Amino acid sequence: MKKLVLFLCVLSSISFCGCTTQQTTIEKVDMTPRLISTSQKLSSSEIAETVKGAIVGISAKLKNGQSIGSGVAIADGGYVITNFHVISGAKNLTLYLADKSTVSAEYIWGDQGVDLALLKAKKNLPYLDTSPLENVFIGDDVLAVGTPLSLEFQHTFTKGIVSALNRTIEIPSLGGYTTYMQNLIQHDASINSGNSGGPLINTQGKVIGINSLKASDAEGIGFAIPIETATSLISRLLPDSQFEKVYLGVFGHDASLAKFNGLSEEAEGVFVVDIDPSSPLAKTALKAGDVITHINGKAIKTTLDLRKAIYELNQGETVEITYKSNKETKAFSTLI
Repeated sequence: MKKLVLFLCVLSSISFCGCTTQQTTIEKVDMTPRLISTSQKLSSSEIAETVKGAIVGISAKLKNGQSIGSGVAIADGGYVITNFHVISGAKNLTLYLADKSTVSAEYIWGDQGVDLALLKAKKNLPYLDTSPLENVFIGDDVLAVGTPLSLEFQHTFTKGIVSALNRTIEIPSLGGYTTYMQNLIQHDASINSGNSGGPLINTQGKVIGINSLKASDAEGIGFAIPIETATSLISRLLPDSQFEKVYLGVFGHDASLAKFNGLSEEAEGVFVVDIDPSSPLAKTALKAGDVITHINGKAIKTTLDLRKAIYELNQGETVEITYKSNKETKAFSTLI
């Protein structure tokens, strides 16, 4: 698998690109906290005008400079989703709003494994619809929104189509290990450094993904994390819930990828690469090379299915896991 991926945050010193980040002129944008939603298909200009109040530029102050990225408000209360790599290691966070005002934000949750993070702005914001779609189709029109290159270009809209679905990208990580980002939406809307964390939006103004990657030596090949990767968990992280994320300690990837590489005969499920020896599954019969097919009776076809199933679990409950080992279907129950 060719390694073409480039992460899309901008790392710079406090004075970067020769651009000014001081913004004092307030523009007339409706920033009334509300759900921005429509059941009708809109033109590109209508989408841009409708959703821009929910899009933010992000400046994350680091020890040796700034990380510049993008984000989108996705829930009442000023909750903003972005990429984890945009805000990782930040000492403080500033959001740049569509009316040219700024507001500080606090870190709520992040998962480096899926490269997503949740922030809470110090003021309430309009937010976009992230409710599940029946289908996303290849060829669908989409808009990417973000802060390419610098804060001077915040709230930049670009248009494209969904080019492919369920893409798996191989990413070399520190220490020589190879990791994968899976179930990605491929699209050809122009994205550049600083677009990280910004939304991919359909013609109804719904968030269908979070832009995270692009091919470094090609044009028009960008990738977004499906929004459903995070929505089930985020709904449990909001103030009315005392939810603590369950950790199973399974490291793996789609069985289809393992089959492609000759490591498994299973086309669906999650191929187990390793198990954390300190995790709840370490003392079970599950081992590397097995393929998880069901969690509590719910079919697991991809790693996205597995993450969604884990987000529905609670600490202290018993979980039943069905898996295939050497073509044989097995199951066990364990306390998590």
